[in-house]
Amino acid sequence: MESRTNDVAEGLLRCPVGCAFLLTIVRDKVPVTVAATPQQAFGRAVAALRALNPWMNGFDRVVSAVLSKDSNLALLAREVAAHPGIRWWTDPIDHSRQVLISNDEMECAPSRRLPPESVAHWEAYAQRPLPWRITSTIRGKLSCLDTVIATGSGDWMEPASYRRYAAVIDETARVFEISGPADWHELCISFPSVNQDRNSPAGAGSLSPDWKRVAEEWDGVHLTFAGLLTTPFVRHNSAAGSTMLWSWDTEGTLWLPGEFLRAGAPLGAVDRDACGPEVTAPLRDDKLGISEWPPDEGRIIYRA
Repeated sequence: MESRTNDVAEGLLRCPVGCAFLLTIVRDKVPVTVAATPQQAFGRAVAALRALNPWMNGFDRVVSAVLSKDSNLALLAREVAAHPGIRWWTDPIDHSRQVLISNDEMECAPSRRLPPESVAHWEAYAQRPLPWRITSTIRGKLSCLDTVIATGSGDWMEPASYRRYAAVIDETARVFEISGPADWHELCISFPSVNQDRNSPAGAGSLSPDWKRVAEEWDGVHLTFAGLLTTPFVRHNSAAGSTMLWSWDTEGTLWLPGEFLRAGAPLGAVDRDACGPEVTAPLRDDKLGISEWPPDEGRIIYRA
């Protein structure tokens, strides 16, 4: 138990998303018992990810500032990691509690309109297959992805354009679990594809999964909620290469082609304020500590 607590705490402190998540707890002065609940945790993850958009000006400076607070957040990280209320954070996929999110863009299969080399280039850059399907785990009335979409965060704009279904998943579906940077690294080096896009936050030459090869062994790849708070923007290196997950912004499962997943009963839309606007509110600069940093610092070196 002590080892697991240390691992989770260290994972939160190594990852800018984990540190920003902890900063939302400090900002709102809420007990860990409250912050660890699914509805609150989903909202705080959204707030953390909003502060860490890799396309915004000053992204590296925000990451530097957030990671610099690890010593101030260490006690809180251990308190969170030791709390029994976070046990669900590392749960593997529950096939019976998945919500399938869909819209026309995801269903139009752009891979049919692109030459194979363009598909491979996009898949290595975006770290997801074409076409792609995604589910997220419902806890209570919401999933993490429901919260992300309802707040119009990241690339999930225009919430009204997405449809929700109860996912029907074959119990034999094989799912690879990611709960930390080492798991993402293992997936990438086991089925490597080299990213050649210099605009990728992961960097040209970094490894991504070759999704066609992944599909030969696995039907889906699940990022746990713990993985969401410990994996994005953390570089992991080995003799096999360098990896960094940057494009996933929710607990969820990306599904490869196959008949093991289908849409069940339609589900209603999610209220934009379901998690509370005060919880999902962006972290201000003073909370992130950006004002303490000079404007001309160099590129951040992400910690492995």
